[in-house]
Amino acid sequence: MKHILYIIPIILFGCNFSSAEEHSFDHELMPPDSIHIRRSTEGHAPLLKSLLEQNDLKAFYQHAKTVLTAINKLQHDGVMTREEACDMIWSLYLIGGAPMYEAPDYTSAQPWPYKNEKNNDIYSKARISTAISLMDINQLSTTLKISKRKLIHFNISLLSGIIKKMHIKDFHKNEESLYHEIFSPIKHQSEMDASAKDIGNDIKDYEWTHKWNNLVTFSSRNQMLDTYVIRIMEKRFISMLVKYFPDQAGEVVKYIRKAGYGDGEVLDLIDRTAGYNSNTAYLYQGKSGEEHRKKLQQKIRNSCPAASRNANK
Repeated sequence: MKHILYIIPIILFGCNFSSAEEHSFDHELMPPDSIHIRRSTEGHAPLLKSLLEQNDLKAFYQHAKTVLTAINKLQHDGVMTREEACDMIWSLYLIGGAPMYEAPDYTSAQPWPYKNEKNNDIYSKARISTAISLMDINQLSTTLKISKRKLIHFNISLLSGIIKKMHIKDFHKNEESLYHEIFSPIKHQSEMDASAKDIGNDIKDYEWTHKWNNLVTFSSRNQMLDTYVIRIMEKRFISMLVKYFPDQAGEVVKYIRKAGYGDGEVLDLIDRTAGYNSNTAYLYQGKSGEEHRKKLQQKIRNSCPAASRNANK
């Protein structure tokens, strides 16, 4: 029973990762040939494309890890041919747009088919933000013979699309129903001393084991998604937006919205990533910035009522 109570907060925290909204390639992403990057006929991209067409996501994400490691080496070496640059861009596009594993079904007694691959899909999506953040736009622009502006918009569009696919909202939307649906039967079973002695002798025990394993996997993937997005990808995303669109608040807000954030979340996102400083001050201008500052001031007053009273004396 102690183990059950210990894991409840973990599961409830990640309860709203629904079975993936999309199980097909994200065609809303900007394809490389739309900015005149020719299709890669050699290298990694053709195999990635073939595996996607076969819908073999296990093999796809296994190969994606190899590809991302190779890209990382190319970037650190600092020099790549035009063919290598084309292959890199197409590979990142294919990995970024590929569907993620279908979420574990905690109501099913069937084991999750991707258990041995664990979180290769999440890991690969997150590593794209690393690859994009390490790109030398000036050198890549010269190598590919396309404008820096086109490359910047391609990279930001790709990263915003990935974050939108990975970002989780409304964690606790179904926590009460989940609690009663999953834990009430388990609690009832654990209190039946006579039955507890015979656990493992009934086929239902194995069904519950699979459901339990799926539920734990379901929860841990939610936590991993949240960790990668909030602690890693959001910070890189905002840093790149501020770097590439200085004094262009409209462009920054446009891509933040494309990443799945609502109007009221934009400045909250800036706060927890880059914060207010000389480089981000332009994002806090206007009516929305004024309203945000008032909201922060009110939050400070509510959290420190004594300090607020002393300040008003």
